[in-house]
Amino acid sequence: MNESAAGSLMIAAPQNVAAKIRDILMLANLIPCAVCHTGAEAVQAVRQGGALLLTTWRLPDMTGEELAGLLGEDTDVLMIVPRDYAGTVAENVMLLHNPISQDALIQAVRTFAYCHARMQILRVKARRLAAALEERKVIDRAKGRLMDTLHMTEAEAHHHIQKKSMDSGRRIADVAQEILEAAQIAAS
Repeated sequence: MNESAAGSLMIAAPQNVAAKIRDILMLANLIPCAVCHTGAEAVQAVRQGGALLLTTWRLPDMTGEELAGLLGEDTDVLMIVPRDYAGTVAENVMLLHNPISQDALIQAVRTFAYCHARMQILRVKARRLAAALEERKVIDRAKGRLMDTLHMTEAEAHHHIQKKSMDSGRRIADVAQEILEAAQIAAS
């Protein structure tokens, strides 16, 4: 398990179960950064800087399912559940059916940590792509506005925005947003 994934592993389970899980993981050199005994403690710990949680199906104050829902999609949850578990599972939740051997638990945590690290990279890329798409939409709307009001071709409108961007040293998306805001003010 890489250092960044190991540093963000937390355990949330009733006290005796949490101690057992922690001991098993520590024997495999998988050291959790926090061990919580209630869902409320886990929520607080995750919000202070963790995003990889190993929990049980039942905590003293809530279910693992409720905990995963409170934490949201940015927290990956590995939940140990009874063999007959029939609850709903969110996209960021993986299930381990109990009883589970020590070796299977260790391997599952290692695999989950690897997948968590990969998902973090993909989430960052997805956020960047979403931001780039939004900027592209703003630029396209600004070009459309220039084409409508100043009767420019698309190439001329793009060149106009690009030149303003270069002349002012600002990002092209910021110039495009300014054009849209100016057109909105002029229209009102």
